[in-house]
Amino acid sequence: MGTFARCQLDCLNCQTIALSVFGTLKRDELSDLNKHKMSLEVKKGSVIFYENNLPSGFYCVHKGKVKVYKTADNGDIQITRLAKDGNIIGYRSMLANEPYKGTAETIEDSIICFIPRHAILELIGKNLDFSLKIMESFAEELDLAQKRSLDILYKSSKERLAEALILLSESFGVDARGFIQIKLTRAELAAITGMVHETVVRTLTEWEKDGLLELDKKLIRIADRRKLLKLTQLED
Repeated sequence: MGTFARCQLDCLNCQTIALSVFGTLKRDELSDLNKHKMSLEVKKGSVIFYENNLPSGFYCVHKGKVKVYKTADNGDIQITRLAKDGNIIGYRSMLANEPYKGTAETIEDSIICFIPRHAILELIGKNLDFSLKIMESFAEELDLAQKRSLDILYKSSKERLAEALILLSESFGVDARGFIQIKLTRAELAAITGMVHETVVRTLTEWEKDGLLELDKKLIRIADRRKLLKLTQLED
């Protein structure tokens, strides 16, 4: 299950609010949210919720990174989403009143806020902008899921991996040395792209030798973005 510890965060002074759906809330609504939400310091590798469990609210990533994944009958996992600061998780299942479609697990030490269902439904009922933001998040996730399904059908494994690295760099940014600011194991990259673990390892090693990438354990730097883009159908 991992390690959780309660912590104090004030929604009125939260630096992550502007990045989230809660950025649409008025000051009095943020004060009400403060009364209901629970903030938790969560250690790396902790499960926030499990696939098939029933939701009683949803979660907002205040700081950190979370992977959401499905587990097949044979034990293989497919990572369906990576969440960062300001992202909400578990909201689709909560709004649909159905079990979680995946398991959410931290991939680094994080701070996660839990907001109970009744507080969310109250905000949806009285703040149109908040409702629209929720719908926007839902639509974006649906588009990504449909694109991922098509990629697995029509793109080669190398095309999918190249595209995943480009999108990770755009979503999470790079540090001062140019490394993508998310640490993923080769198995996690395989679970994102629908590849075999060994193929990911072999391809990354090949691309490093060819000068496309620089590898430093779990860190990856795109050394030649133009060449990597040529392996995808993305436009710069």
